[in-house]
Amino acid sequence: MDGGHDSSGDARAAEAVRVRVIVRPLDATDAAGVAALFDRMSAESRRRRYLTSKERLSPRELRFLTDVDHVRHEAVAAVDTRDGSIVAIARYVQYGGRPGVADVAVEVADDLQAMGIGTMVARRLLERGWANGITAFEATILWENRAARALARRLGFRARSSRGREIELVLGVPATRRRPPVAGRRGP
Repeated sequence: MDGGHDSSGDARAAEAVRVRVIVRPLDATDAAGVAALFDRMSAESRRRRYLTSKERLSPRELRFLTDVDHVRHEAVAAVDTRDGSIVAIARYVQYGGRPGVADVAVEVADDLQAMGIGTMVARRLLERGWANGITAFEATILWENRAARALARRLGFRARSSRGREIELVLGVPATRRRPPVAGRRGP
């Protein structure tokens, strides 16, 4: 996809939050921006995003978070056009051994949460994933994280299981995106 795409839906969402953002793919040159977003998040927001207390990102973690191949590991960023800062990131990672299945996560700067930016980047990420052949997205969310659960519901995720303080959610390819069977080919 493009680096500075601003579809009418994105423009409406950006106007609704009174901040103008563009959504673009994240890349290795964004390490400082990823670190700055992490620093901009409260300790509670970090705990909810990473499922554990985390004071800083290690150089290794920062490398992983910005080493995006845009197929098996994808990340899109919402960038504030006023100052170029990254204000939100949605990412998926497809782990080995489970073709077509990817883990998804979203993070948004505290001062811009609950304004639609997380939904905007998450929707863009899902579109990119489906285009890349991802057939199921999974997310692990803390039960107490009502905002993340609400976002997942809006996106169509459904609960699959629960373990202690975490809920596992899943989203398959929507029926409208499934390809019809190839003519002459019999399915299982």
